[in-house]
Amino acid sequence: MNPISARVNSSDAGHSAGSQVSAAAPSASRSSPRRPSGDRRTSAPNPAPPPDPSLSLNDFSEDELAAAAAAGNAEAFSVLVEKLSPSLLRYLRRMVDDPQTAEDLAQDTLLDAWRGLPDFAFRSSFKTWMFGIAHRRTVDHWRRRRDVPTADERFADLSDPRPLPADEAMHTSLVEALRRELTTLPETSRAVWWLREAEGLSLTEISRVLQISVGSVRGHLQRSRRYLATRLAPWRPGESPTEPSTQRGGRP
Repeated sequence: MNPISARVNSSDAGHSAGSQVSAAAPSASRSSPRRPSGDRRTSAPNPAPPPDPSLSLNDFSEDELAAAAAAGNAEAFSVLVEKLSPSLLRYLRRMVDDPQTAEDLAQDTLLDAWRGLPDFAFRSSFKTWMFGIAHRRTVDHWRRRRDVPTADERFADLSDPRPLPADEAMHTSLVEALRRELTTLPETSRAVWWLREAEGLSLTEISRVLQISVGSVRGHLQRSRRYLATRLAPWRPGESPTEPSTQRGGRP
């Protein structure tokens, strides 16, 4: 079990230390569950189809696990956390400047998702909905702390600390350059770039996560790609990897 999963399974607001997340499991008897903002229902919900009961939970898709968890299956939610928490944590480490803060935000995001499952309308994938909660948690954190994300720790998993052969040195240099340049992007542009390039979300999914229009997503992505391409030009094959001029490629 990864650290985030362990923490989610051992903490929940309003419950004693050591209680399991199943203590807050959705059920028919639960009254007025709290719904994270951003999943407003305008039509009848369209839940994921029920999973094949002959399969083990590890064989369920993410949305099948979410449907089972919404029906009160805490074990299904634990498996879902195991599947998605690494991706969630990588994203948050790129958006805040402290690894511990990223873990706290990941835990809060997953707890919000657990509590909001009874009202999740399944009009998007569970992963898209989860990233939307993470984004709102991150924005709240920025408003409270006014942090400027600059720390390198959030990008540590992009590079291998072991000595590399000479033919991989250029790749390592490029990763380090990308790590630096990503921190200079505005928060929304950085989020758009990461969700598209690293997580593979569609423009529509990103618009739901960040609660901006698809056109705005497209604009942020185009500007970010253009900016990074310019800033990383010295690390292209055939170029000498020197620091780019501060005058080259203004921020998007």
